Amino acid sequence: MIREKTIVLSACLVISVVIFEAVSILSRDYSPFINEMVQDNKPMDYSSNVGKTNDTQPVSLESIGWGDDIFFDRSNIYNSWFKLTGITQFEDGYKAIINGEIVHELNQVRGFKVKEITQYRVILERNQYSVTLKLEK
Repeated sequence: MIREKTIVLSACLVISVVIFEAVSILSRDYSPFINEMVQDNKPMDYSSNVGKTNDTQPVSLESIGWGDDIFFDRSNIYNSWFKLTGITQFEDGYKAIINGEIVHELNQVRGFKVKEITQYRVILERNQYSVTLKLEK
């Protein structure tokens, strides 16, 4: 019986401390606003300052930080990593010259696997990214 009373008393003590802290934090945050309204004898209008700033300039929508966007198309970045200079056909298939290296299907170039080589293009893949290199005519 003493054990249950101790647990209930401890729980009540913890709950009262949490409530006391919450009330003290809320009263500190809103007290200047309430005091200002009481001194001016005005009714409280909570929407009067919502969304208003002293800055008259529109919000800047610069593209800083777009590199972290999951929908940002990175294929053009990866295209600049590779230079396709030639494709040759052999008995066992096509081979390509990428960045000065002779590669065939299933080889790797800068972390990308050569997925497919055709007469005029090479497809490289890494994870969800795919890069298509086209032979200039």
